[in-house]
Amino acid sequence: CLIPLGVYMRTARAAAAATAAAAAAATLYSARPRHAASAADDDVRAAVQLREAALRARAVLSDPPQMLQRCARSAWRQHAGVTAMDELARRQAALSDSLASAANSWKERQGVRPAELRSLTEAVSDTEAAVRGARASAVRAAAAVPWGEVLGSSRLEPATGSAAADAPGAERLRGRVVGLYFTASWCGPCRRFTPKLVQLYEAAARASPPDGLELVLVSWDEIGDERREYARQAGMRWLALPHSREARALADELTLRYDVTSIPALVVVEVSADGSSARVLSRDGRMDVERGHAPWMSRVLG
Repeated sequence: CLIPLGVYMRTARAAAAATAAAAAAATLYSARPRHAASAADDDVRAAVQLREAALRARAVLSDPPQMLQRCARSAWRQHAGVTAMDELARRQAALSDSLASAANSWKERQGVRPAELRSLTEAVSDTEAAVRGARASAVRAAAAVPWGEVLGSSRLEPATGSAAADAPGAERLRGRVVGLYFTASWCGPCRRFTPKLVQLYEAAARASPPDGLELVLVSWDEIGDERREYARQAGMRWLALPHSREARALADELTLRYDVTSIPALVVVEVSADGSSARVLSRDGRMDVERGHAPWMSRVLG
């Protein structure tokens, strides 16, 4: 079975405290004036290295680790599996011990031994590798879940407003080319790219049959009103996942499934006629649109 969530969270909280202590100590010491003596310079360099290691450690000891925070509400732990999660927990515990040891040394001696610093740096690298491994395992497993099970009976809504009682469900996407547009109102590159996507959508609507291209906004905004205002300003006349708790979890699940790590991102899929599966046509739809050509674009533009 997976590691109990309570145990995992307690470990993460304890490790975060050790990280903060080591980072604070290193920051204070590195701010001191440099001395001419080489030994003192070595201490300053060690303090800088300690701070850098502590900051890297904070990213992998947070819950979830920074690399997985954009899919925090997904089932990433279950997807990652027992082996990957056990390895991650083991590496995090070892890193927490190394951080605590470094923080204690700093408190007692205002410095850390070179061997201790090397051990800490290695522990950080090992934990980073474990996080990457857990994410890779989670992505593979999430991608293996049938499309129909992921979307289920999910309801969609107009990107510019709230869902009506007769809002379309996932069945609206059956048999269509669907672009999943991962974006957010606070993202500058998104705001520069969105007008190009709007132009493509409008051109496809004029050229394609009614069951041609459909876009679904998968927002990284945390506030629904900000997403809706962004959509109104940009002229997005397509669909979106709502901002309900269930839909936010679905947005994170899709982020994990398609391994989206930055926005704007456009993943283009072809949904089967019965809605049970979806074949990926492009994982880099953004660049397809920027370049102005791709097989799927030729298809929807006629």
